Amino acid sequence: MSDSREAVLGRIRRALLRPGPGHGRAHGGPNRVQSPPDRKGATGLFDQFQEQSARVGGEPRICTDVEEVLECLQDLVADAGYRRVAVSNHEICRRHGVAQRLSELLPEVSVWREEGDAEIRGSRTQNSRQLAQADLSITGADFLIAESGTVLIASSGASRQISLLPTAHLALATPDQVYPDLAAVFQQLGTTLEEGRLPAALTMITGPSRTADIEKVLIKGAHGPVRQLTWLIGGAG
Repeated sequence: MSDSREAVLGRIRRALLRPGPGHGRAHGGPNRVQSPPDRKGATGLFDQFQEQSARVGGEPRICTDVEEVLECLQDLVADAGYRRVAVSNHEICRRHGVAQRLSELLPEVSVWREEGDAEIRGSRTQNSRQLAQADLSITGADFLIAESGTVLIASSGASRQISLLPTAHLALATPDQVYPDLAAVFQQLGTTLEEGRLPAALTMITGPSRTADIEKVLIKGAHGPVRQLTWLIGGAG
C-alpha cells in the first residue's frame, strides 16, 4: 500500500514540475507576456475589453485626460442624481486629486475621501456604514483583463468594501494596465511584487452585480453595485 501511495505521489510531483499549456504560456512557446503592453497594444486590448465588458452590462469608455474624466463625472452625477460620492485612496485617485476636484466642481454633492488605513485603525464598522450609504464610489484599477472585460483591484491603497457596497462603482485605469487575460496578469504580479508574493486579496469585477438564483429572474445589485463603469484615461491619442 505504501509503495503504491509513493508511486502516485511521485507521478503528481513530476507532473507539477512539467510546464503545460495555459498558465501564462503559449502552447510549446515562451511566456506570452513579459511586460505591460505598449500604448498601441493597450488601446487595441481596451477595444476588446470594451466589447466584453458591455456584453455583461458594464459601462466602459475612453477619456482623453483627467479633465474629460471630471467633465464626464459631473454629467454622471447630475444624470443619475447621485448625492454621496466616496473616493478611494488608490494611487490614481490621489495623483489626480479626484476627491478635491470633485468637491470644488460639485459643492452640492457630499464627496468623501476614504482613508487608506481605515481598517487598520479599527474604524472598519464606521467605514462600512459610510460606504453603504454612498451612491457612487471611485477607485483605481490595477489591471483590466481584455478577454473577459474584468476589472482587477489588487492595491492595498483602498479597502475591499469601496468597490462592493455603493450603488455604482467607477474604476479608473491607464493604458499600461490593460492585459490580454488572467494568465498574463498573474505572470506580471509574480515578476513585479516582492519575492513574487501575491496581495492578501484580489477583487475581480466583471460587470455589475447580478443574480438569477431565485426563479431564474435576473436581479441587479443583489451582491454589489448596480452599475459598473470603467474609464481609461489617456487611451485616445
